Amino acid sequence: MRLLRSAEMTLRDLLGRGGVLVLLVLVPMVFYVARRSDFSGQAIRFACMGLAWAVSTVALFSVISSRRGLEPRLRLAGYSAATLYLGRLFALVTAAALVGGLYALIIHLDQDVVHGWAVAVALVASAVLSVPLGMVVGSLAPRDLEGMLVLIMVVGLQMIIDPGQSAARALPLWSTRELINYGVTGAGDLQAAWLHAAGYGLGMVLVGLAIAGIQLRRRRHLVIEPAPSR
Repeated sequence: MRLLRSAEMTLRDLLGRGGVLVLLVLVPMVFYVARRSDFSGQAIRFACMGLAWAVSTVALFSVISSRRGLEPRLRLAGYSAATLYLGRLFALVTAAALVGGLYALIIHLDQDVVHGWAVAVALVASAVLSVPLGMVVGSLAPRDLEGMLVLIMVVGLQMIIDPGQSAARALPLWSTRELINYGVTGAGDLQAAWLHAAGYGLGMVLVGLAIAGIQLRRRRHLVIEPAPSR
């Protein structure tokens, strides 16, 4: 029940920020429309990167805002660090999956590809994997600006690096490019994509959970000893 309550508070915070939800939906559309006249694989890839940028930024701000006030108070009220982290993760992943599914439907109606299901999985995976990425960066960044610069670097590098290079596999969204390649052209290493997505996703969740446990650890209360009698 506490995990669900933590997820509910996160969703309420998102729903209370209408502008954030509008940008969450519109930013990937801007990326997609900008390259729609190009090769369909490029347009879909930019939609995935737009989703990654929007979702990871929302996760970043969600973690930083809660770290400053709400979660420390809930920790003192008896909530465990794992409950707070997993509740926020569940809420953000749910919202990300819905937005990713929306774009999968839009692109399915707008593009003619070889394997539509692979393109849909790539879009949803881009959104879902960006949640733990944004949460990890938000947990480590001292302020909003530093976190946003890190996300710009990661997503920007993901867009420009050659996916055939071995260094590309070190980036969190390499798997989505393989899925898009398979969905658009019929080529691509699906097994490597599944393993990369699962490994990176699980790894970022565990790292985020460990960081939350350290940052929200219980500290020993001060013991005030009585003054010596005279």
